[in-house]
Amino acid sequence: MTPEPGPPVTPMFPLGTALLPGEPLPLRIFEPRYRQMLTDCLGRAEKAEGSGFFGVVLIARGHEVGGGDVRHDVGTYARIDNVLRQADGQASLTCTGAGRFRVTEWLPDDPYPRAITEPLPDIAIATADHPRILDLRDRLTAFVNEVAETRPEAAPAGLPEFEVDDVVEHGLFAWTLRLPIGPADRQLLLERDTVAAQVDVLDDVVEGLTAMIRFGR
Repeated sequence: MTPEPGPPVTPMFPLGTALLPGEPLPLRIFEPRYRQMLTDCLGRAEKAEGSGFFGVVLIARGHEVGGGDVRHDVGTYARIDNVLRQADGQASLTCTGAGRFRVTEWLPDDPYPRAITEPLPDIAIATADHPRILDLRDRLTAFVNEVAETRPEAAPAGLPEFEVDDVVEHGLFAWTLRLPIGPADRQLLLERDTVAAQVDVLDDVVEGLTAMIRFGR
């Protein structure tokens, strides 16, 4: 994701979840400030002959509606794929998480949340990371199989698979999207800059999920 030249003032959409690269994001736009944000995003996209985008960050404290929230500074650009606008001004969007970014400065929420952002590099998988990725794959597969065997009522329809080829485009985010993990762990994964650090996060996630299954919590 390449924002516009100069200090990129990015329209921001704080949410109660952390959007990950490659993740689909359906949204319903109803607040007047976000209706204006959508209009501006689409207008900039039309001028640039590209897809509109905005930034998504996890709300640390507060609520999505009404403002006054405290936000994390590492988030993901959301690419607008489709827009369906209704007669009353509301809109339904389908978006996809693109690259990560860091907020370098929050601007006044006028007329909607905005920030100056800098894109973060993609997390490259090095040869030295391969053993830990394979070990993580085995642990994830073992967890899913244990759920299916001991708690079939908790198993999703169609057990997720964890193939190495799946991490080529979006790295370990692709596997994360198949796990029932909360916003805080998703945010930790988003903030990590190396594969090794991301594996550490997911190791803890798998350990916690396994404990919940085994002890019924």
